[in-house]
Amino acid sequence: MRGRLCVLALFLTASAALGQNTGAQLVKQPKPVYPDGASKGLRQGNVNLIGRIDTKGKVRDLRYVGSTIEVFIEPAVAAVNGWEFRPATKGGRPVEIAANIALRFRLEGEKRGELSSPIIGDLSVYPADGTGRAIAPDGFPIRRGTDPKIRVEAVLDVSPDPRQRTLPVKVEAISPIGKKVLVFDQSLSVKPKAADVKMSFTTSAEPDWEDGVWLLRFIVENTEAGGGQFWVAVDPDHYQFVLPGRPLQVAGQPQAAPKPTPVPSKKKKT
Repeated sequence: MRGRLCVLALFLTASAALGQNTGAQLVKQPKPVYPDGASKGLRQGNVNLIGRIDTKGKVRDLRYVGSTIEVFIEPAVAAVNGWEFRPATKGGRPVEIAANIALRFRLEGEKRGELSSPIIGDLSVYPADGTGRAIAPDGFPIRRGTDPKIRVEAVLDVSPDPRQRTLPVKVEAISPIGKKVLVFDQSLSVKPKAADVKMSFTTSAEPDWEDGVWLLRFIVENTEAGGGQFWVAVDPDHYQFVLPGRPLQVAGQPQAAPKPTPVPSKKKKT
């Protein structure tokens, strides 16, 4: 018997101050509408989006990264367009930051959490020191040549299984010109009946990396599992970060199901 319908929308931010910097804090969060067809068919899933949170606390330039079922994309975008934040601050002044957004659509009852494939449920990316300790809130740019590492904390949502299992996971960082860097390649242990598994890792922020928006691509059992972004620049305070692809349209405007944010092609030398 199907239980009560429930929609979960989650966004990871670092709300605590790190030094004189503070992360964006969610103050208004309209919930996405669960599509009738999906609820009647007991379909559940996640949607991963990226964007920016501006100095007014508004979510801008949304891009689609991944989803388990396309029918959830439109209500996810409609909900996030209505979100409001207390903006991130640096030295007491509002600043723009990268936004990694994951929304969960879940049904209550015995089938809660059943997914067609694993997908990211939460994602945070931090500048880190040489030990891997975060030195700025989630979404703050990586200062190329200054911040030695990047810290990634994620929750991978999986369909509950009564058996103990391991899942091979790879994570690629993709540069603004399409260069792929393998930053994680390990197997994760999933406990019996678990609906998610936490993972965290650090990777070096190389001094020769390109400035701009980098994508994170998660691959589980050789299948796309969503992802996110992080920003890199020598001088982030004076760099304009431009997200790849086209912004998603506001709900109510006709649009085809979006394709995942494309990997930029490498520019030819002239």
